[in-house]
Amino acid sequence: MPDALSRPRPAPRPLSVPPREALRRLGLALLLGGGLSACAGEAGLAAPPPVEDGLAPPLQPQTVWTALFNGQNLGGWSTWLPSRGVDNDPEGVFRVTDGELRVLDVAPTAGDREYGYLLTSNRYANYRLRLQYRWDTRKFAPRLNEPRDSGVLYHVTGPNTLWPSSAEFQIMEGATGDLWGLAGTNFTSTVSDPGARELKHDPFGKPVTTQEPADGYRRMVRADGVREVAGWNTLELVVSGDQATQIVNGQVAAQATALRAPGGAPLTAGRIALQAEGAAVSYREIELRPLAYLTPPQGARVLLGSASTPQSVGADWLDRRGSEVRWPVQGGVATVRPSSDPRDTNDIQTRDSFGDFRLHLEFRLPATRAELGEQDRANSGVYLQGRYEVQILDSFGGALAGQNDLGAIYGQHDASSNAALPSGTWQSYDIEFRAARWSGGQKTENARATVWLNGEKIQDNVVLSGPTMLGAPEAETPGPIVLQDHGSGVSFRNIWVESGGSTP
Repeated sequence: MPDALSRPRPAPRPLSVPPREALRRLGLALLLGGGLSACAGEAGLAAPPPVEDGLAPPLQPQTVWTALFNGQNLGGWSTWLPSRGVDNDPEGVFRVTDGELRVLDVAPTAGDREYGYLLTSNRYANYRLRLQYRWDTRKFAPRLNEPRDSGVLYHVTGPNTLWPSSAEFQIMEGATGDLWGLAGTNFTSTVSDPGARELKHDPFGKPVTTQEPADGYRRMVRADGVREVAGWNTLELVVSGDQATQIVNGQVAAQATALRAPGGAPLTAGRIALQAEGAAVSYREIELRPLAYLTPPQGARVLLGSASTPQSVGADWLDRRGSEVRWPVQGGVATVRPSSDPRDTNDIQTRDSFGDFRLHLEFRLPATRAELGEQDRANSGVYLQGRYEVQILDSFGGALAGQNDLGAIYGQHDASSNAALPSGTWQSYDIEFRAARWSGGQKTENARATVWLNGEKIQDNVVLSGPTMLGAPEAETPGPIVLQDHGSGVSFRNIWVESGGSTP
């Protein structure tokens, strides 16, 4: 929770610059991509934020969890206390004990205990952050008689102060998951009452955009149904450009779009901090995983890019019936326009047909109510050659079964794991497709596919025994890439393909 304290502070510590991973081209079998594409606002792709002082952007569709806390020391982090400045913590407000990061594991003191934080040396963008926390026993004035309080600050920018411009993932007894805009940080979200001073997140509520001044703070209370547990709690933060999703013990607590720094610039990158705010707390398993937003490699065919317009999309796509695309396109984002006639789906398909290819696409699912049937939860799909569907569905947090969840080859193969992110978050597919082989009009080998979802391989060279439901019949000829209208307003962006041979 923010505090009105503001103390003199030293100049910020210079940021370290880790070496970048060398770019290696391994051919089609190892899918290469590069660059960091941040989403600006509610639509489209913006220029990548600088990442020279943070993790290198993913170059391949497989990303990995990287430990930010090594369990042994505070390597990669710096302490900051208002009275002492950077890395001057003789009392051990931040210390490592038994593989855990302990905050305020110190003796009781007379008077108020000053606040502070532990700050990553590097900046990060487009990532998933995961950690566990547990409350310890001690509390300190001025919060001695208040609920225990801490927090994760992200997109921290500017000099050290209490509190720096950033967004906060609140950690507080009875309020873990609340979102704060600190020191002039603003955001857009949906809430139950846009006119309330204390906003409450509601994914089906009304939109609101905060307008706090540079010294202002704004809180959004977590959604209903989110609960902490005794002992260790698990938090996950998904940061996608200037959008953020905060998850507590597997439940979405808050989402925000259009994060804005003081002055209005999109807030897409920054450092990460853990607060010391009057309560002893322990952390463990602090790790980060890049989101697999891959930019088109040289020679790739861009089917939907940041510069795409309704007019330019028509050069690469057409309605599945052969007419012009009826989906709206804004800022490089195309959104399904569901047909009002259930007998007339509004699918779109590429004008070109493809044999063997590698495909990258990003998609965002609209929020759907839990009481809906599974197949009514933001349903869509991508058909390879118009024949084999890779399912798109809101499967976050669910058990995979029935070969019809996100990542499934519909009706043939469940995903090997549930790598789904919450609706409202930009997710990614990378698909390596090998077409069926034919001789003399007879199929001699089945088609095969390898699929990565959000940086995790979930289908490994699986056999596609035949067309999936609603797919076109198998044939010796290449086929188009099809995006399905299944009645949900699913959005797509950053679609590109590398082909082993295409037929206009």
